[in-house]
Amino acid sequence: MKVFVIEDETEIADIIAHFLRKENIETLTFESAESFLEKVQELPVPQLFILDLMLPGMDGVEFLKYLKREPRYKDVPVIILSAKDDTLDIVLGLELGAEDYITKPFNLRELLARIKVVTRRISKEKTSSANLLSAGKLVLNRDTFSLQVEEKEIPLSLREYKIMELFMKNPKQVISRNQFLDRVWGEEEFVTDRIVDVYIANLRKKLGRYGQQIETVRGVGYRFVPK
Repeated sequence: MKVFVIEDETEIADIIAHFLRKENIETLTFESAESFLEKVQELPVPQLFILDLMLPGMDGVEFLKYLKREPRYKDVPVIILSAKDDTLDIVLGLELGAEDYITKPFNLRELLARIKVVTRRISKEKTSSANLLSAGKLVLNRDTFSLQVEEKEIPLSLREYKIMELFMKNPKQVISRNQFLDRVWGEEEFVTDRIVDVYIANLRKKLGRYGQQIETVRGVGYRFVPK
């Protein structure tokens, strides 16, 4: 893990860096937003920013806004570490996109625990989103082998799931019956292309008004046109 600490109080920055390095967390410190921006082109993307609000020059609020509009950093979590303990400051920091807000003075163990909580949650969210396929109002969940239509869950058989996965990975592309047989049924014997039509008909029923998004291409097969 790489953590960048943006903190103008050198003693605090050094204490944080020393502690986190002992926990096998690679840590770089910057005394201002400008000192970070001067090196931004040569720096890797960290897994987390720890940000003070009361910085010289560009303050922490403006730097946080910069991070959240930059494609490279907008998804990197930020923990604010600040002496500002007013409720309005805390709310502002969280509304601007910070994941957590810790007030000074602080406990290093608590800081480490907050870092672990934030990074663990972000990791789970990325894993979860990687297991979802979406097209319009339809969301296919690869973990539960189910389909959500307007947030209503529709259970699918394994073959129905494989058909929808093939459709949603290849929107607007014509998929022949033979391709369905090859990808869904594999090397099973005694199946004909008629079985594909039966499964498509069942899927259309389950999808309700969204069933019309599965279009028949006469003499060839089907295509999925999400709307």
